[in-house]
Amino acid sequence: MSMGEGLWVAGHQIHRLQDGWGPELVAAFTDEMLCARHVSAAKVYGEGAGDDTWLEYSLEGPGRVVSQRLSLLGYTRAATMSFLDELLDGGRLAWGIPSFLEEERRRQETERTLLDASTADDWMAAVAAGPDSLSAQTPGGFAWFLRLLDYTEPGFALQAALMAHPDAKVTFILHADDPDLVGENNELNSMCVDALTQVHQTSAAHAPVIVLTEGSSDVAILEPALALLYPHLTDLVRFMNYANNAQGGAGSLVTTVRAFAAAHVANPVIALFDNDTAAADALRPLNRDSSLPSSIKVLRYPPIELAARYPTLGPPTEEAPDGRISAADVNGLAGSIELYLGEDVLMGSDGALRPVQWNSYSKGSKQYQGEITDKRDIQRAYQVKLAKAQGNPDLVTEQDWSGIRAILDMIIHAFD
Repeated sequence: MSMGEGLWVAGHQIHRLQDGWGPELVAAFTDEMLCARHVSAAKVYGEGAGDDTWLEYSLEGPGRVVSQRLSLLGYTRAATMSFLDELLDGGRLAWGIPSFLEEERRRQETERTLLDASTADDWMAAVAAGPDSLSAQTPGGFAWFLRLLDYTEPGFALQAALMAHPDAKVTFILHADDPDLVGENNELNSMCVDALTQVHQTSAAHAPVIVLTEGSSDVAILEPALALLYPHLTDLVRFMNYANNAQGGAGSLVTTVRAFAAAHVANPVIALFDNDTAAADALRPLNRDSSLPSSIKVLRYPPIELAARYPTLGPPTEEAPDGRISAADVNGLAGSIELYLGEDVLMGSDGALRPVQWNSYSKGSKQYQGEITDKRDIQRAYQVKLAKAQGNPDLVTEQDWSGIRAILDMIIHAFD
């Protein structure tokens, strides 16, 4: 039997691909599986097509390899068994219109009875038993059960056939061309890699955004804030859980970003760094790295108006032994998450903003590193503010969430 366009397993056509195919199916193969052979025009177009020779392209590979790739593309064994159960249920409906011909009506009744009693395991057993003497029109035979796969999702159809015949050869016949009109088909030579890239891009477009931060305290602040301020987005944004990783800081986050890039994570990834000097130092080598994929965005907390003129505590002097308070623009110098928690949280018991204290000078960035004082008190005040807003969302309009909103808005629009 000559094979035409479609999916073939162990020489049996399981799907004619009448509606074409998508990248998910092509990605189950590899470019090394591409084959080209000369075939007669009669095989392509039937008898009377002449004696011309055409070039037929196909993807051919061992069933176990293709099956494993299908599983990693989402066509798992469990999902395939569910697909078969739904297919048999749908079959009962498909044969629900009786024929006017007595013989055909009896056959339909036999089919309905068989479908009512059949499960995915029954389908698997019948197809695994292999060909028999029954035709595709005879209910209960190998060819009849196999025929049910046509007009279904081709990825699941192929996985189902391979679960029944794991050692079979798979042949995916693409098309035939006049060899006088085509030379080397460069598009076909990379079609599987291109298809997998398209699958990853599609997956990334619909996958939740993963947000990486410098540490667990950032997550403890931003995650509940998202649920409070943008509850309709919580299923589309995932914050990295640092519960089992005590290490934090900008340097650790750079390492994590590179690990995600090397792993080709399909999800969109946002790496959020503090808006301070330590982050600037850590990001210098990463900024020179052109290998990061477009699916990874490296961002710093945004500059905010409050930080543009913020009280800072300088080193002690003869005139000011305890240090001198003076206003400065601390955006880019001391912008840890605490600076974004709102003026109502940053106020101390004396009614003044808790100052930023200058700690060290970075020769690389040629700027000072600052850190806001009383961090733990600020974080505790934020938790009280958050709890009140969670208990009564109307309080949000009375509280200062401008800094947190600036961060969350940056996350939401990072890939615009």
